[in-house]
Amino acid sequence: MPLSAHLLLAVTALCCVATMFAFPLEGFTRGHQCRCLSTTDTYMNPRWFQTIEIVPAGPHCRSSEVIITLKDKKTVCVEPEAGWVQRIISKVIKSKDSKK
Repeated sequence: MPLSAHLLLAVTALCCVATMFAFPLEGFTRGHQCRCLSTTDTYMNPRWFQTIEIVPAGPHCRSSEVIITLKDKKTVCVEPEAGWVQRIISKVIKSKDSKK
């Protein structure tokens, strides 16, 4: 085999190894997908909330997600564009800003 063929094979192998390290296998597992399979826009009383988690859109999911954990430990995915959700998010952001 000529030297150029060996060199081409070595460069190809190097590129494959570099790609494996650049994109770890965890990126293709369930842990890096959207957490919400479905959402609801039904109003919920904020007194029931234990935590609110806002997950911005990114490589794991194309859309932003709002996940509410209720005091009874159930988690609910709510529609981020719903009016009542937007009002709660703005109140949370204002309260965080006032604590600074």
